[in-house]
Amino acid sequence: MPAFKCRYAVVLAYLSLTPVVHASSFDCTSAGNPAEKAICADPYTSSLDEKLGALWQTTLPTVSDSKALKADQREWLKQRNRCAEDISCLRRQYLMRMKALEYAARPFTWNATWQMIPWGTSTAAQVTTSRQDATHIAFDISAANGGNSGDMDGVATIAGAAAHYEGGNCTLKFSASNGLLDVEQEGGEGACGGGVGVYYAGRYVASEQPISIDYDLLSLGVLRTPQEDQALRVLLKDDYQTLLNNSGSMVTGEASADVPDGAVDEFWVRGLASSNAAILMRAPGNRLWLVLLVFDEQRKVRARYYTNVAKWKKQVPDVLQAWHVRMTHDEALPLDLMP
Repeated sequence: MPAFKCRYAVVLAYLSLTPVVHASSFDCTSAGNPAEKAICADPYTSSLDEKLGALWQTTLPTVSDSKALKADQREWLKQRNRCAEDISCLRRQYLMRMKALEYAARPFTWNATWQMIPWGTSTAAQVTTSRQDATHIAFDISAANGGNSGDMDGVATIAGAAAHYEGGNCTLKFSASNGLLDVEQEGGEGACGGGVGVYYAGRYVASEQPISIDYDLLSLGVLRTPQEDQALRVLLKDDYQTLLNNSGSMVTGEASADVPDGAVDEFWVRGLASSNAAILMRAPGNRLWLVLLVFDEQRKVRARYYTNVAKWKKQVPDVLQAWHVRMTHDEALPLDLMP
């Protein structure tokens, strides 16, 4: 064997004994907390970290206050690290942070319309601020989470780079940072005029139109790998978007006795859980099972069952059956076995 082939054989042998370290904006060999370790172990999330690192390098020189942006980045890293091993949380944090950096270099003004950077597919909020005098701004804010909404208006007092509002049990703080607006909210649920699960707190960017993030089931952490995502797209076709629209809230479901190696998640849209919901089970080998609520031509709710596992085409695994029964309530809920 030629010398160069032997040399490469040694290198490949060494690599085969070395843990896989995916590219990221930090050194994965010294990952020091659960979040960093989770990022390094997941190629998709690591790629988001790479993109954010590149965007950070191009954005920092363009903002009006680089010191403030550096401090903001440190706070964001703390927030990201609170996700720990939660891949869904980590991926959303990265996508939201990149959207914020896209707007950070724009000049700040209190006379603007602001859109909240959405956490998911069914949340949105808009606030309009206008300066009344040297120490006051008027604001009008509205928000929605699925089928629930809320709105309020008032006058806030400016103190430095922030404006404060207090009314009844509701407290709002509007903070300016480069081209971004942060809204903090205090008060119990409903104290600020919002429905169940509706809050105004979040990061906003100056825009007349709602902010869109290209969320899909992979970026939301519903699916872990591009292969799973592609398999589900092939299986569901147009209903992939239906499932995406129904993924406003997600919780881990009970384990399946029928598919012991399956991972189960339940989804619903707040305020619309009886008509916009789904349950998905994933298993190694890109095996998928799904029951999804849809509307028929008469606007009646029915369920569709999908799987790409041949032996399960005519029968529904236990946890999906139980979910379907739970969703029927007092009326029969038709279940269609999809091809």
